[in-house]
Amino acid sequence: MSTDRFTEVTNTGWFSRLGKSIVGVLLGIVLTVGAFPLLWWNEGRSVKTYQGLLEGEKVTVEVNAEAVDSANDGKLVHTIGKAEAKDAVRDDLFNVASPGMIKLQREVELYQWVEKKQTRQKTKMGGGEETVTEYTYEKKWDAEINKSDEFKIKEGHVNPPPAYQSSTFISNQATLGAFRLPEFLINTWNDYKSHDLPTIESLPEPLRAKAQLREGWLYLSANPSSPELGDARVKFESIPAGEASVLASQLKDTFEPYTTQTNTQIARIASGAQSKEAMFAAAKSENKMMTWIFRGLGFFLMFLGLVMVFTPFKVLASVLPIAGRIVGAGVGFIAFLLSAMGSTLTISLAWLWYRPVLGVSLLCLTVISVVFLAKALRKKAA
Repeated sequence: MSTDRFTEVTNTGWFSRLGKSIVGVLLGIVLTVGAFPLLWWNEGRSVKTYQGLLEGEKVTVEVNAEAVDSANDGKLVHTIGKAEAKDAVRDDLFNVASPGMIKLQREVELYQWVEKKQTRQKTKMGGGEETVTEYTYEKKWDAEINKSDEFKIKEGHVNPPPAYQSSTFISNQATLGAFRLPEFLINTWNDYKSHDLPTIESLPEPLRAKAQLREGWLYLSANPSSPELGDARVKFESIPAGEASVLASQLKDTFEPYTTQTNTQIARIASGAQSKEAMFAAAKSENKMMTWIFRGLGFFLMFLGLVMVFTPFKVLASVLPIAGRIVGAGVGFIAFLLSAMGSTLTISLAWLWYRPVLGVSLLCLTVISVVFLAKALRKKAA
């Protein structure tokens, strides 16, 4: 395994740092202010999605996948049946196919140069800052295509154009019993299973000479133990024919998303026989996870924005490096507290609007926390 390291050292004066931090205040204000509507929107989205799922659960109709009943057109239906493809889903480049397969995914890793960047900063006496950036270049297998023309050090680290890339193939004639599976639903179906690698003999003629099967991969390399730049290794995953469950609006002999009164769209597909209750439970779980992801994002944006707003104070104090570190720690602590309180207060007010009972409880908790913090700070100051 080949690894190269290069170090770049840059110095920034105190006045330059101060100027950049003042400019950063504007961006910090934008991030801080923008976090509030993001948090508010997220709570509304979460509540409406949950209410929509509850509505959908009540109106869902169980239908037989083996017979299409036009009386169910426009209704939210749940059905279980055998999913299979009437056409041939195949990867012609590697001659990979399987009867009835719904979806096939080719995963490619290339042997290439990969750049990693690590930065360390040190404040010097007088407020200047030294930045040490280490660039590491390593030859390794990687699924991402690393564009060497974007590397900091291009010389000696040139990756050839990729000869093979990852790709997904789906059926255009997939069915679930008597129903046609629409493309949008298949695209969301990612319950992949490992797919057998092709034999060397089944590969197209141009690939056979350099193909080898090792450790669950199809290597396209003269010597997999000592690969060269541009070599590739490939494996496959697929969604084979088999039992599947669908929760969506019936549209004649196919499906489309069902829109609830809260504008929540419901359209799900899963491998195996899953009950209506299980599919709705999974949807609710995903909604809860998305809610926390956006809450975390809102908090982070607020925290980052406040840090940027207060950074000029840190730079001013960094004329003495130890003073800069102390002020910097204080800035981070204050930004964290203000972000926590601002996020919680926004969520509380949003809950007051969208779900009053829980909103009052959270708002009371926020007020108690603020009062406790104020008393603690006053006592510490005294």
